[in-house]
Amino acid sequence: MMEAIDRWREAVPEESRVETGLAAGFVAGGLLAAAVMLMSKRRGFFAWAIPGAIFAVGAVLLSDVMIDVRAERIMEAEDLIHHELASLDPLARAQVLRSVGEREVDAVLGD
Repeated sequence: MMEAIDRWREAVPEESRVETGLAAGFVAGGLLAAAVMLMSKRRGFFAWAIPGAIFAVGAVLLSDVMIDVRAERIMEAEDLIHHELASLDPLARAQVLRSVGEREVDAVLGD
C-alpha cells in the first residue's frame, strides 16, 4: 500500500502537490461526511448533498491535476520524438513515421 502511495506521489509534479493534497483532503472529507450521515441515519437531501458536493470538489480537483500531468507528459514525448526525428535524414524520417503510423493504425483496428 505504501509503495503505491509513493509511486503516486512521484507521478505528481511538485508544483501540483499542494493542489493534489487539497483534492485528496476534499475526497476524504466527503467520504467521511457521507459515513457520518450514514451512521446517523440521515435521509434528507441536504444530508447527502453536502458530502456529495465535498467529494465532487475533490474529484474535480484531482481530475484537473491528472489532465495537467497527462498534457505535460504528452508535450515531453512530442519534444523527444521531434528531436529524434530531426536527427534523421528526410527518407529515414518518412520511413519511421510510416512504420509508426502503420503500427498505431493496426493497434486501433485490432489486427
